[in-house]
Amino acid sequence: MQIGAPLGLVASSGVFALVTMMPEADFKSWGWRIPFLLSILLLGVGWFVRARVPETPIFEEIKRRGAISRNPFIEAIFKNPRSLLLAVGLKISEVSWFYILNIFIVVYATSQLNLPRALLLNAIFIAALVAAIAIPLFGWLSDHIGRRIFYFFGTVFTACFAFPLFWLLSTKDPQIIILTVVVALSLGWGTMFGPESAYFPELFGTRVRYSGASIGFQLSAAFGGGFSPIIATALAGYVGGTAGVSMMLIVLAAITFIATLFAKETKGETFAEAAYTGLSSVT
Repeated sequence: MQIGAPLGLVASSGVFALVTMMPEADFKSWGWRIPFLLSILLLGVGWFVRARVPETPIFEEIKRRGAISRNPFIEAIFKNPRSLLLAVGLKISEVSWFYILNIFIVVYATSQLNLPRALLLNAIFIAALVAAIAIPLFGWLSDHIGRRIFYFFGTVFTACFAFPLFWLLSTKDPQIIILTVVVALSLGWGTMFGPESAYFPELFGTRVRYSGASIGFQLSAAFGGGFSPIIATALAGYVGGTAGVSMMLIVLAAITFIATLFAKETKGETFAEAAYTGLSSVT
């Protein structure tokens, strides 16, 4: 499931790379709308698939027992606050790193380093292709050696790479820039994103699994993904360089590192075990 993100990135950056080949005036006038109009097709595919996804057998079992939560949203927040906060903390560095790589550095490199937009889009396109291979690999490995180790690795990598990321972009060497984005996306984002679809639901019981994982995911996505490029732009303007952006990334990595310390390891714990343990306390 997680490769949907890099494949979506491949599609979006690829389409934008094509439309940026248009004359600049045409692109700014109407060409930029083309990728958004094409995305209507993906919305249709997503709706078709979602309408046909069945419930899990474990959920059907608690439904048969009459143990379904009447308000999973409230229960996830007030009865599972620790798991919810951990989910937010685990997500915040990964999603911020992703949006810095795919939004902020494009703006920074084209406006401050005078690099061609096509170079950055090509770098993201290649990085997303590599990530589409790396992410399922990291997810598979997390089933064998554990989830937490990939979060520890990802946070340490992003903290250590926060300054070199911009130093390497400043070389203005196309090969170095492409390699930098490829490594940064796979090792800084993919290591944490790969196990995520398994790890987040495993932090919650079946009664609130979907709501808990979704709330934790979306809160971090809103704050980390929505605000990180804006904050990074403000920091770059205030500090007069990217040092403030790098420090922000290090702080966010520290938050996820601490959340990982407090999160339990769920490798080898089946949904059935968690579900029936939770049911015994309910019934």
